[in-house]
Parts: sequence; C-alpha cells; structure tokens
Amino acid sequence: MRLHTTLLAGVALALAAADPALAQTVDLSPVQTVLQGIVDALTGPLGLVVGTLALMGVFLAWLFGYIDWSRAIMVLVAIVGVASAPVIAATIFSA
Repeated sequence: MRLHTTLLAGVALALAAADPALAQTVDLSPVQTVLQGIVDALTGPLGLVVGTLALMGVFLAWLFGYIDWSRAIMVLVAIVGVASAPVIAATIFSA
C-alpha cells in the first residue's frame, strides 16, 4: 500500500511540474503549407484534369471490355470522394 501511495504522489508531482504550454510553442506552419498545397493541387485545375483523364480511361477500358461496371463505379466514387473531401472536412471541423 505504501508503494502505491508513493507512486501516486510521484505521478502527481510529475504532472504538476509539467509545462502544458510547451506543446503550443511548436510551429507547424511549414507542414501545413505543404499539405495545403497538396489539397489545392488535387481539388484545383490539376485535379480536374486528372479526374477527367481517369474517367476517360475508365470508360474507354469499359468500352473495350478490359474492366467491368463495378470497377468503373469504384473509380467514379473515388474521384467524387477526393473532390468533396475538403468540403466534408470543413463541415466536420467547423462545428
């Protein structure tokens, strides 16, 4: 019982001495800039071109019998998911 009390007192002392503001001083703006650039590339004009080419390729492959409808629908759903992801994330995190 004495060991548990000593251990509990040590943990309480360590938590009291910890500086919670230390985590707030980390500057993550370079990481945020890179990630925002990726999102902008995928949802901007480049994303539109890539999505259009993917759809053309999938529908041509379906036309010539290389893939079936289920795979074509999966590509369509993936394109819609990538294009709508920023809106969904903004809706979730704005609440």
